[in-house]
Parts: sequence; C-alpha cells; structure tokens
Amino acid sequence: MRIHAWVCRSVWSAALVGTLLAGCGGETDANREELKSSEPESEAVFEGFTPAADARGASEDAPGQPDGSVHAAGMSCTGGTAGWSQQQWSAWNSNSNTVGTYSCSGTVFGASDGSTVSVAAAGAERTGSAQIRCSNGTWVWVSGTCDGKVVSTLTATGYNLVCSHSDPVRSKWIGWYVADLKRCADFDGLEWWVAQYNSNNGCSASTNYDGYGSKDACFRANFQIAAGSEYTEAQSTGHIAAQSEYLACGPRGAYPWSNIFADGAKCKYRP
Repeated sequence: MRIHAWVCRSVWSAALVGTLLAGCGGETDANREELKSSEPESEAVFEGFTPAADARGASEDAPGQPDGSVHAAGMSCTGGTAGWSQQQWSAWNSNSNTVGTYSCSGTVFGASDGSTVSVAAAGAERTGSAQIRCSNGTWVWVSGTCDGKVVSTLTATGYNLVCSHSDPVRSKWIGWYVADLKRCADFDGLEWWVAQYNSNNGCSASTNYDGYGSKDACFRANFQIAAGSEYTEAQSTGHIAAQSEYLACGPRGAYPWSNIFADGAKCKYRP
C-alpha cells in the first residue's frame, strides 16, 4: 500500500507609569498564586503611549517640556501608539500554550481634553481594544482587553482541515484522525485515504485483511503506521503532535487539545 504524505501528506514619565501600574506591581507572591489558582478575569494593564514622531519632536522643542510630560490644563492630546497587555489564565480548548500575557497596541488619533477614545488592537494575531481618556494633554488609561485571535487553519497557514462530513466513509475516517492523531483530517489526506478505502486498494479478504481480520481494522492499522511519529506522539501525550500543530497553525498558533470536532479547524495565536 502507498503511503501518502502527512498521513497521507511608551513614552510616559516614570511617575505616571508608576501610578498607572500601582496595585499590580504591589501584589505579594501569595496573592498572585491565589489569583492564578482561581483563574480570575484579569484586567488589562496599560503599557504606555508613544507619541507620533512629529508630535514628540514638537514637545521636545517646547521650552520647559523636554519629555512632553508637563502640560497646560485643557490641552488636547496628540496621536500616537498605545500599548496594553492582559494576562489570560484559562487555556483555550485545554491547550496550556495559550495561557500567558498577551500584548496589544493600536493607533491613537489626537483628541480634545476630556475625550475618551477607543483603540483597536492592530495586527493579525491579536484581538481586543482599549479605552483611554485625554486629560489636560495626557492620555489616561480607562479600560481594555487583549487576547490572541482565533482563526481558521486556512487563514493561519493555508492548510484546510475537515472536522465533519455528511458522507459516512469520510466521517468515519475523520473520527480515526481525531482519535489517533488528536486533530481533524487534512483535506488532501482524507481524500487520498477514502479513495484507497473505497477502491479496496489493499486490505483484501484473501489475506484476511493483512491479518487484521476486517477491512476497517486493516486500513486503520495502515493509517497509524503511515502516521509514524505523529501517531506515537499523539498517543503518548494525548495531544496533537508538535509538528502537526505547526503544520496546521504555523509557528505562532495553537491547536485545540479538546473540542476537536467543534474547533479543530481553528487555531489561536499564542502569547
């Protein structure tokens, strides 16, 4: 029998930053452990604000404002880039690699004193937003969220995984992929194996199905043999093999370790 590839084939003043982060840096180790064990909904933390180059230059040239941190009351705020982060305690679909601190950033446009603006997280890997308020020429943190985007495997790597099918033979093979490899079936591999199965290419009754006693047992055994180290690792860890996760999600993506039938064609970007 032929073997198919992949089984088958900021710039703020120090005083201001200290004020914004107060209450986070002052936690004791015991407090942090208690928070971690209860897996709370963590609050996002403001990392800082970098003014746009032209605005920063203007503040640097202004007398008495070498770092742009002193402002007259009622001043508007300049545009730039805001950065914030959030600790995510809960593993996405039991994949522990998705637990950690996610950092986000987004473009801020100038606003008048007293205005509150929403900043969307930029980039393909992050989801979330922040709200910051202009107070006398200084951006002040209000609230925000930051997490990794959940995307389809096709979006992540151009690789299409199939987790369900109306055809009973394909549905059976997808079940074998999930049980044996801890992932959904790659489209090309699924089609290759189904073609061999439907055409009875190997695993014949004349050889007692290669000694396995039935067509299904014979094909599944050959499927596991073809998977090689992917099958061995998945069975020994109970999770998708590392190389298979890389193929499905890319170097920054994580594949679900549970709910594979429901979410196995999706990946989440890690911290």
